[in-house]
Amino acid sequence: MQLNDPHQRLAVFQSDSGITLSFGEATYFIESNDPFHNIASKALAKNDYVPFYIEIAKREGVGPEFLEALQRQIQETETGD
Repeated sequence: MQLNDPHQRLAVFQSDSGITLSFGEATYFIESNDPFHNIASKALAKNDYVPFYIEIAKREGVGPEFLEALQRQIQETETGD
């Protein structure tokens, strides 16, 4: 998973049965009974997509390096770099 790849865009779709995440070529489904579903629903309501990237990283098993890259990007966004 490369965060700086411009072709990998996050798309989020919500239905009665759950939430589908599409990122690059990967697709993930969060069923309505999944513990993350509640967090995902709240994040969608706030237009906060960071939890989705974290969930994708968790499912991909890319923990520490993904977190570091995400934190760098957030910091760059906040400082305007």
